[in-house]
Amino acid sequence: MKILNNLVPGSADHTGPVLVYLVDGHIQGGFVLRPDEFVTSLTALDETRKLAGLPASSFSRTQTDL
Repeated sequence: MKILNNLVPGSADHTGPVLVYLVDGHIQGGFVLRPDEFVTSLTALDETRKLAGLPASSFSRTQTDL
């Protein structure tokens, strides 16, 4: 898939993950993920914390316990 650099800045010479937003299969925008970033849901993150033996955490718009 060819991603135009003006839609996802930094993608032209990037090797690695990017996050894109699609509308009807067409890229509308996005961004390159930094080396320390990943994409998941809060539910999956909480389940992973539990499986790792870490305490459950609460997430809100004002506080994130990551």
